[in-house]
Amino acid sequence: MTASSDDSEPLGQIRLYCAAHANCCDRVRWSLDYKRVSYALVDLDQPHDAAHFASISPFGRIPVIEIEGIALTESMAIVELLEELHPSPPLNASDPTTRARVREVYETVNSSIHPVQNGGVVRHFRPELSGPEVRQVRADWIASNLLKVESWLWLNTGFAIGSSFSLPDIFVAAIFQKGLSLGINPPNFQALPSIGHS
Repeated sequence: MTASSDDSEPLGQIRLYCAAHANCCDRVRWSLDYKRVSYALVDLDQPHDAAHFASISPFGRIPVIEIEGIALTESMAIVELLEELHPSPPLNASDPTTRARVREVYETVNSSIHPVQNGGVVRHFRPELSGPEVRQVRADWIASNLLKVESWLWLNTGFAIGSSFSLPDIFVAAIFQKGLSLGINPPNFQALPSIGHS
Protein backbone atom coordinates (compact mmCIF):
# COMPACT_ATOMS: atom_id res chain seq x y z
CA MET A 1 0.00 0.00 0.00
CA THR A 2 1.90 3.03 -1.24
CA ALA A 3 1.46 6.74 -1.70
CA SER A 4 3.64 8.37 -4.34
CA SER A 5 4.67 11.71 -2.92
CA ASP A 6 7.89 13.63 -2.50
CA ASP A 7 6.90 16.59 -0.37
CA SER A 8 3.77 15.45 1.48
CA GLU A 9 3.87 13.82 4.90
CA PRO A 10 4.24 10.05 4.46
CA LEU A 11 1.38 7.76 5.31
CA GLY A 12 1.98 6.11 8.65
CA GLN A 13 5.05 8.34 9.03
CA ILE A 14 7.10 6.01 6.81
CA ARG A 15 8.89 7.31 3.73
CA LEU A 16 10.83 5.02 1.39
CA TYR A 17 13.41 6.36 -1.06
CA CYS A 18 13.84 4.14 -4.11
CA ALA A 19 14.56 4.07 -7.82
CA ALA A 20 13.32 1.85 -10.61
CA HIS A 21 15.17 -1.39 -11.39
CA ALA A 22 16.98 -1.48 -8.02
CA ASN A 23 16.58 -4.96 -6.59
CA CYS A 24 17.52 -3.83 -3.09
CA CYS A 25 14.57 -1.45 -3.24
CA ASP A 26 12.33 -4.29 -4.41
CA ARG A 27 13.29 -6.27 -1.30
CA VAL A 28 12.03 -3.49 0.95
CA ARG A 29 8.96 -2.58 -1.09
CA TRP A 30 7.81 -6.19 -1.33
CA SER A 31 8.38 -6.68 2.41
CA LEU A 32 6.31 -3.58 3.21
CA ASP A 33 3.57 -4.63 0.81
CA TYR A 34 3.47 -8.19 2.15
CA LYS A 35 3.08 -6.84 5.68
CA ARG A 36 0.47 -4.31 4.45
CA VAL A 37 2.41 -1.41 5.92
CA SER A 38 1.49 1.95 4.42
CA TYR A 39 4.31 4.20 3.26
CA ALA A 40 5.07 7.12 1.00
CA LEU A 41 7.34 6.32 -1.93
CA VAL A 42 9.94 8.86 -3.02
CA ASP A 43 11.09 7.97 -6.53
CA LEU A 44 14.62 9.30 -6.98
CA ASP A 45 14.16 9.19 -10.75
CA GLN A 46 11.63 12.00 -10.26
CA PRO A 47 12.16 15.51 -8.82
CA HIS A 48 12.92 15.26 -5.12
CA ASP A 49 14.72 17.03 -2.29
CA ALA A 50 18.28 16.09 -3.24
CA ALA A 51 19.85 17.93 -0.31
CA HIS A 52 17.70 16.06 2.20
CA PHE A 53 18.43 12.74 0.55
CA ALA A 54 22.18 13.45 0.69
CA SER A 55 21.87 14.20 4.39
CA ILE A 56 20.25 10.83 5.18
CA SER A 57 22.27 8.66 2.76
CA PRO A 58 25.96 9.58 3.01
CA PHE A 59 26.93 7.08 0.29
CA GLY A 60 24.07 8.20 -1.94
CA ARG A 61 22.69 4.67 -2.03
CA ILE A 62 19.19 3.30 -1.93
CA PRO A 63 16.98 2.14 -0.39
CA VAL A 64 16.60 4.53 2.51
CA ILE A 65 13.64 4.47 4.84
CA GLU A 66 12.52 7.18 7.25
CA ILE A 67 10.35 6.03 10.13
CA GLU A 68 9.05 8.85 12.30
CA GLY A 69 11.93 11.02 11.15
CA ILE A 70 14.67 8.44 11.78
CA ALA A 71 16.53 7.38 8.62
CA LEU A 72 17.95 3.92 8.03
CA THR A 73 19.93 2.64 5.05
CA GLU A 74 20.79 -0.88 3.82
CA SER A 75 17.99 -3.22 2.82
CA MET A 76 19.02 -5.97 5.26
CA ALA A 77 18.82 -3.61 8.24
CA ILE A 78 15.53 -2.22 6.98
CA VAL A 79 13.74 -5.55 6.47
CA GLU A 80 14.95 -6.83 9.82
CA LEU A 81 13.62 -3.68 11.49
CA LEU A 82 10.29 -4.10 9.70
CA GLU A 83 10.10 -7.68 10.96
CA GLU A 84 10.51 -6.42 14.52
CA LEU A 85 8.12 -3.49 14.21
CA HIS A 86 5.51 -5.40 12.22
CA PRO A 87 5.90 -9.09 13.13
CA SER A 88 2.63 -10.18 11.51
CA PRO A 89 2.53 -11.59 8.95
CA PRO A 90 6.04 -12.90 9.62
CA LEU A 91 8.84 -13.03 7.07
CA ASN A 92 11.02 -15.31 9.16
CA ALA A 93 10.56 -18.80 10.55
CA SER A 94 9.52 -19.58 14.09
CA ASP A 95 11.95 -22.42 14.84
CA PRO A 96 15.71 -21.75 15.21
CA THR A 97 16.96 -24.16 12.53
CA THR A 98 14.64 -22.93 9.79
CA ARG A 99 15.28 -19.35 10.87
CA ALA A 100 19.00 -19.96 10.38
CA ARG A 101 18.29 -21.39 6.90
CA VAL A 102 16.25 -18.30 6.09
CA ARG A 103 19.16 -16.08 7.09
CA GLU A 104 21.60 -18.28 5.17
CA VAL A 105 19.74 -17.74 1.92
CA TYR A 106 19.04 -14.04 2.17
CA GLU A 107 22.58 -13.35 3.40
CA THR A 108 23.95 -15.32 0.44
CA VAL A 109 21.96 -13.15 -1.95
CA ASN A 110 22.88 -9.97 -0.11
CA SER A 111 26.60 -10.60 0.45
CA SER A 112 27.72 -13.14 -2.15
CA ILE A 113 25.57 -12.44 -5.21
CA HIS A 114 24.40 -8.85 -5.14
CA PRO A 115 27.64 -6.85 -4.54
CA VAL A 116 29.66 -8.40 -7.37
CA GLN A 117 26.85 -7.96 -9.93
CA ASN A 118 26.48 -4.28 -9.08
CA GLY A 119 27.10 -2.22 -12.21
CA GLY A 120 29.23 0.34 -10.38
CA VAL A 121 31.42 -2.38 -8.89
CA VAL A 122 31.93 -4.09 -12.27
CA ARG A 123 32.80 -0.79 -13.96
CA HIS A 124 35.22 0.10 -11.16
CA PHE A 125 37.24 -3.09 -11.49
CA ARG A 126 36.76 -3.54 -15.25
CA PRO A 127 36.72 0.02 -16.68
CA GLU A 128 37.72 -1.26 -20.12
CA LEU A 129 34.40 -3.08 -20.59
CA SER A 130 31.67 -1.66 -22.78
CA GLY A 131 28.11 -1.24 -21.54
CA PRO A 132 26.91 -4.54 -23.07
CA GLU A 133 29.97 -6.34 -21.70
CA VAL A 134 29.24 -5.03 -18.20
CA ARG A 135 25.67 -6.31 -18.49
CA GLN A 136 26.95 -9.72 -19.56
CA VAL A 137 29.35 -9.96 -16.61
CA ARG A 138 26.53 -9.07 -14.26
CA ALA A 139 24.13 -11.57 -15.85
CA ASP A 140 26.71 -14.35 -15.79
CA TRP A 141 27.47 -13.74 -12.12
CA ILE A 142 23.81 -13.81 -11.09
CA ALA A 143 23.08 -16.91 -13.18
CA SER A 144 26.09 -18.93 -12.01
CA ASN A 145 25.41 -18.19 -8.36
CA LEU A 146 21.67 -18.80 -8.51
CA LEU A 147 22.41 -22.21 -10.01
CA LYS A 148 24.47 -22.96 -6.89
CA VAL A 149 21.80 -21.67 -4.50
CA GLU A 150 18.85 -23.41 -6.13
CA SER A 151 19.76 -26.77 -4.55
CA TRP A 152 18.72 -25.23 -1.19
CA LEU A 153 15.34 -24.00 -2.39
CA TRP A 154 11.80 -25.31 -2.81
CA LEU A 155 12.78 -28.71 -1.45
CA ASN A 156 9.48 -29.93 -0.01
CA THR A 157 7.02 -27.05 -0.35
CA GLY A 158 6.12 -24.20 -2.67
CA PHE A 159 8.18 -21.82 -0.54
CA ALA A 160 11.88 -21.09 -0.81
CA ILE A 161 12.66 -22.27 2.73
CA GLY A 162 10.35 -24.11 5.11
CA SER A 163 6.57 -24.19 4.93
CA SER A 164 5.73 -20.49 4.70
CA PHE A 165 6.55 -17.37 2.72
CA SER A 166 9.70 -15.70 4.05
CA LEU A 167 12.53 -13.33 3.19
CA PRO A 168 14.33 -15.82 0.90
CA ASP A 169 11.27 -15.81 -1.38
CA ILE A 170 11.65 -12.04 -1.68
CA PHE A 171 15.45 -11.87 -1.93
CA VAL A 172 15.76 -14.66 -4.50
CA ALA A 173 12.88 -13.27 -6.57
CA ALA A 174 14.40 -9.77 -6.55
CA ILE A 175 17.85 -10.88 -7.72
CA PHE A 176 16.30 -13.28 -10.25
CA GLN A 177 14.23 -10.41 -11.64
CA LYS A 178 17.42 -8.37 -11.94
CA GLY A 179 19.01 -11.28 -13.79
CA LEU A 180 16.08 -11.45 -16.20
CA SER A 181 16.49 -7.75 -16.96
CA LEU A 182 20.14 -8.45 -17.77
CA GLY A 183 19.32 -11.38 -20.06
CA ILE A 184 19.70 -14.61 -18.07
CA ASN A 185 17.84 -17.65 -19.41
CA PRO A 186 14.91 -18.76 -17.16
CA PRO A 187 14.76 -22.40 -18.37
CA ASN A 188 18.24 -22.93 -16.92
CA PHE A 189 16.74 -22.77 -13.43
CA GLN A 190 14.84 -26.01 -12.92
CA ALA A 191 14.31 -25.62 -9.17
CA LEU A 192 12.73 -22.19 -9.36
CA PRO A 193 9.27 -23.01 -10.72
CA SER A 194 7.47 -20.10 -9.14
CA ILE A 195 9.88 -17.58 -10.65
CA GLY A 196 11.64 -19.11 -13.59
CA HIS A 197 8.66 -20.71 -15.29
CA SER A 198 5.83 -18.36 -14.48
